Amino acid sequence: MKTNKMLVIAALFIFAISSFSAVISDMEVYSHKIVKNNWKLQEMYYKLQSREAISEDEYLKLSNKIDNMVLELSDYIITNLKDGNRKPLEKFNEIYSELPKETRHFLDPVVEEIHPYLSRGDEELFPGYGYAEPGYYYRRGGEVKTELLSKFWKAEERYIEKNKRHKFYVELKLSTSMQQNAEAGGNIEGFKVKGVYGMEINGEFKQVAEVEFSTKETLKTRCTIMYEKNKVWYELFKAKKSFWDFLPWTELEWKKAGETYLISEEATDTEVIIAPLQGVAMTNPMTNPGSNPTSH
Repeated sequence: MKTNKMLVIAALFIFAISSFSAVISDMEVYSHKIVKNNWKLQEMYYKLQSREAISEDEYLKLSNKIDNMVLELSDYIITNLKDGNRKPLEKFNEIYSELPKETRHFLDPVVEEIHPYLSRGDEELFPGYGYAEPGYYYRRGGEVKTELLSKFWKAEERYIEKNKRHKFYVELKLSTSMQQNAEAGGNIEGFKVKGVYGMEINGEFKQVAEVEFSTKETLKTRCTIMYEKNKVWYELFKAKKSFWDFLPWTELEWKKAGETYLISEEATDTEVIIAPLQGVAMTNPMTNPGSNPTSH
């Protein structure tokens, strides 16, 4: 019983570590995803304020997603601090400090979560948090340029679909079930009956249909894919806040205020298949329990 308990504890520990893997892999990219989603949320808010056709459900969904990302990142830093590992905290401080001043406040919720766990000396890491210039709203504009920071390979599982075209004769009764399969969205596509004929097969008269269709085959592979880590620059606009902003007919006057950037990770078209893990052939359209299909 004691051994089983130890196994359970070990399994829970492994699960806890693996759940943070998305954050551990690249904290900088993860932090910038939080910033990027905040820019999107802010844009949706401005559109809602101006009564544009924006779904409130989508707004709330994105807001909840940001909250969950903040908690995942802060929990990762806090868990490591409790274990005596300061590296994630120091890495986050580096990312936070390097952010443009107008976007730094998007990561303030993370700072607020980890602040109670900081030692006396650590409190100076985030002085005053990252609030932008007071009295202004900010808005991200169009993409200006992209700087390539690095390239790297990442192993992933991919599914490749292959289509194969078939043309042959089948018993008429079987062609009907095949057509129903195709119409129901099964594994048969582009099913066509080219003609119906009478044939004598082994001394027995049968009605057969000449058919044409495609079948799918799915191949599960393991690939190494080249990714790019980029610094993407955008136009930055700001508008002065006023007491009357709460009124629905108030329009903000946006003026260009420079540029801001985000760090992003994107897959390129370069990939190398290491090995096929599993080939999954779709159901054979010529197999039908209870009948013996006759081919030409």
